[in-house]
Amino acid sequence: MKIYCYLFAAFVLCGCTGEKKQNVEYISATHEVLDDDIMTTMPGTILIAGDFLVWENPFARDYFVHVHEKSSGNKVGVMGKVGEGPREFITGSISNSCVGNRIFAEDINGNTVGFLSIDSLVQGKDAFVQLTEDEKTSRPKLTEYVKDLYIGWTEDGDEHYFKAILNDKEVKFGNYPIPQVKEHVSNEMAYNRERGVLANVCSRFPYLALYKNDGETFSLVCERKSDGSEYEIRNGKIVFDRKVGGIFELCMSKDYIIALQRDRTKDDMDESTVGRNVSKCPHHVFLYDYEGNLVKIVDLGIPVMRIAAEEKDNTLYAIGANPEYVLVKYKL
Repeated sequence: MKIYCYLFAAFVLCGCTGEKKQNVEYISATHEVLDDDIMTTMPGTILIAGDFLVWENPFARDYFVHVHEKSSGNKVGVMGKVGEGPREFITGSISNSCVGNRIFAEDINGNTVGFLSIDSLVQGKDAFVQLTEDEKTSRPKLTEYVKDLYIGWTEDGDEHYFKAILNDKEVKFGNYPIPQVKEHVSNEMAYNRERGVLANVCSRFPYLALYKNDGETFSLVCERKSDGSEYEIRNGKIVFDRKVGGIFELCMSKDYIIALQRDRTKDDMDESTVGRNVSKCPHHVFLYDYEGNLVKIVDLGIPVMRIAAEEKDNTLYAIGANPEYVLVKYKL
């Protein structure tokens, strides 16, 4: 692993108010291959679920959710049957969070909605769990990050950017990334259950916001944003420069907020040409501390499309290309 330091270019993400400029470590990391047989045209959501690593294949023809042992990468099985039956998914989609070893799943083009149980899969049972009658009517249309804590977005034009169900109460909070226009832009959220910290980023321009769960609502900790050169406002609408981007994937580890973003000082890829071409994906992650300070930039050595981590350690899991899709992990 190679390490050296340099002063981070301020135009990529302007720091939080009062932040002092600091040296940032630049690290070249080496991956460990967990599975070199990832058969998909494009991987979807990847997440950690206890002892397991879960990833989604949105274009699968049999089962769209794959489960591996987190430590070894060994395949445990598949769940989420593709089809048009009552317990099947035409176009399945899973949550980016797992609560109680169950992952919420719904059919984008069908009516199936329920949970996929990893415990049932391990026991050789049908992994699909239907919603109870009460859940069908009372479950919020938000993402559950901790039991009974749901977080999502408001509608465009609302005074606040987020809404949450916290202690059985609905609360609204948060800033619009581009405050001149009350419009939700391409978002990615992650929640650290140990710290009670919510992170929000945008894929269309460099932006990072951190909020702290204080038990009653979420309070802003820090906002980092660019100088605004990646967009302009025309007739009250945001028009982005499609050639540049922001943070494409987000996860949170014990010590770091991990952002998959392009180091444009070394890689000025035209983002409008990337599409599903994994070879053009970023090969850097930016590591921020829980006060929003950038502390490290890590060269992963291969282009990466999806990342995942958990609060217990600083291991990063990723799906990238070498040159075909591979499931790998890094010690950060």
